[in-house]
Amino acid sequence: MRVVCLDVDGTLTDGVGGAALPGAVEAVRRLRRTTPVRLVTNTTSVPHRALAEALMRQDLLDSPDSLWTPVLVARKELPARGHDSGVLIADAGQREDYAWFREDPAGPAVLLATEAHEWRIADLQAAFRRLLDGAAFYALTQNRYFRKEAALVTDVGGVAALLTYTSGALAETLGKPSRLLFEAIARETESSLGEMILVGDDAEFDVAAAVALGMRGVLVRTGKYRPGDEARVKPAPTAVLDSIGELPAWLSPA
Repeated sequence: MRVVCLDVDGTLTDGVGGAALPGAVEAVRRLRRTTPVRLVTNTTSVPHRALAEALMRQDLLDSPDSLWTPVLVARKELPARGHDSGVLIADAGQREDYAWFREDPAGPAVLLATEAHEWRIADLQAAFRRLLDGAAFYALTQNRYFRKEAALVTDVGGVAALLTYTSGALAETLGKPSRLLFEAIARETESSLGEMILVGDDAEFDVAAAVALGMRGVLVRTGKYRPGDEARVKPAPTAVLDSIGELPAWLSPA
């Protein structure tokens, strides 16, 4: 493996903006000695800058450039397609990441960037109508749920599903498990997908999806993991570990 990609929430930390899990800091330090490490998260509720700062304070991240989020893919891909304007569904605290996106009710794209926990159905009507009229639909993630503090809560995928059901428009995903995201990391690290491994707590969107792309996928039994998750997905994980702390030894057995 030439590149190790690590999920953040539930794999390295105990939730969005949370503390490092036991063994996570030492595992990342050991991995960095021999292999490029990239943190790859579908977190949408925290701006890239703030998330990078929090991870660097815990020594889980060595540089903001080593943190990959869906908004980075959106910022590169949508302007190239002429889709950098339209309806933006984002919380106030996220908007610093979207200065490049021009809000226009008649624009060519709908960009979904939030789990919408504080939104009403009425707040989604402009996006719904724009999708009915043929706008391109982008969602930062399609994840079903994530762990927030001590509880599991719904993720962006639920909102995307609502808009897809009502409008008939399918969302293109920009975060994990998007090929766009991992091919961008491969170019940046001068590697191929077959030389990359993704480690995460989401059996479906982290692990099975990575294996389907030709990468290796390792599932950890922390975060949102529930007993039996590894048997509920196809392709199966390359390996299942109790925690991120076991990864360095698994990659380089004595």
